[in-house]
Parts: sequence; structure tokens; C-alpha cells
Amino acid sequence: MRKYGPLHTHLQRRNGRPEILAFEEIETIIGAELPASAHVKRSSFWANDYAGHHPHAQAWMKAGYRVAFVDPE
Repeated sequence: MRKYGPLHTHLQRRNGRPEILAFEEIETIIGAELPASAHVKRSSFWANDYAGHHPHAQAWMKAGYRVAFVDPE
């Protein structure tokens, strides 16, 4: 979860309050670009898959968040 650790920290600080982030904001938080797959409509990148080995999903889910809506545009 190293790359997405800053996202986890950011969301933990939100303390469960609703959060809407643009892709650019997430990239600023993690200090890197999101992979191309994150920009594809209906991408599995944004699946709330804690059991799978997806460090990005673990970052938001361990902070108590779930992705509810993604608009790649």
C-alpha cells in the first residue's frame, strides 16, 4: 500500500466524513499519476475489493471508505 499510503492517511483524517475527490486531487495526494486503468469507464480499479491484492482499494477501505461513484470524465 506504499504508493497509496498518503491516500489512506488523508481519508483517515477525514474521520468518516463524505469525501469527493477528482482524479487530479488523488494524484496530488499520492504524489503520482493514477494508472491508465483508473481512467477507463467501469474500471475494476475502483472496485471495493479488500480481499483481492489491490493496495489502492485497501487504502480507502482500511480508512473506512468505499467508492460509490466514479466519473472518469
